[in-house]
Amino acid sequence: MIRKIHAVLPHILFVLLIYLILQPSLEGTDEYWALLAVVVAIELALLVKRKSLVAADIGIIVFLFLIVWEYLTAKAGVKNPLLYPAPENVFAIFPEDYEKILEGVASSLRLMFTAFGLALLFGVGLGLIVGLSDRLANTVMPIVRVVSPIPPIIYSPYAVALLPSFRSASIFVVTMTIFWPIFMNMVLGVREIDRKIMDSARTLNLKKSTMILQVLLPYSLPGILNSVSVSVSTSFLVLTAAEMIGGTSGLGWYIKYHADFANFTKVIFGIIMIGIVVTLLNALLAALKKLLIRWR
Repeated sequence: MIRKIHAVLPHILFVLLIYLILQPSLEGTDEYWALLAVVVAIELALLVKRKSLVAADIGIIVFLFLIVWEYLTAKAGVKNPLLYPAPENVFAIFPEDYEKILEGVASSLRLMFTAFGLALLFGVGLGLIVGLSDRLANTVMPIVRVVSPIPPIIYSPYAVALLPSFRSASIFVVTMTIFWPIFMNMVLGVREIDRKIMDSARTLNLKKSTMILQVLLPYSLPGILNSVSVSVSTSFLVLTAAEMIGGTSGLGWYIKYHADFANFTKVIFGIIMIGIVVTLLNALLAALKKLLIRWR
């Protein structure tokens, strides 16, 4: 009985939220069509995942949050609507400002993918070289354990001053964020591989390149992808912070630009967009892991 109530509760809250949205709002509240579209999209996602208890829990939390937000801002009113805009006003930003938003998302993603490519190239390549050499590993890893915990965002001001453009400085900072976890996982993967596997590969007289491509990389791939998954949120945080420092495009710049003009409606929407983009990136990586690591 409790399970059935729990499964139905998010849909009851959905109906309650729709009813609340359709009630007359305070002056200064925008049209509710964009908000309705978002709420209906969430409900459709819950219907697709209707057998999942986790999805029901998330739906309950999201709908309760939107109900409280809608009531306090659009219906009851708050002392400072500038700082606490109604959800209608926030979600109406996308149809009004979609070109700048999509341009900002595209700019941020271009930087992210460039940084990911460089981090994978150098992290995997250098990790292989260090991992295959006892002397190099014993020399480099103690230094790495000291340097890697330093937050890469600290390098931002110096990178901006040293490198020829803000874009290259941003790519450098984000690359460093992703590089260390990939490098360390690659070294550990090579160092901790079962010696019986390596002996079997040598017995078959495999070439060095074949051993790397068919033995070491597949063995280390789960650790690399796990490190990339962990790095996504952190790297986007670093990228956003870098864009806020000196960028002229991207989601971080979008938030900083509108914060300077006290347009907190667009600031909140920019924050929501960052959450959506990071969520989609994590979902993409999860799908990639399932595709590439089929033996797990």
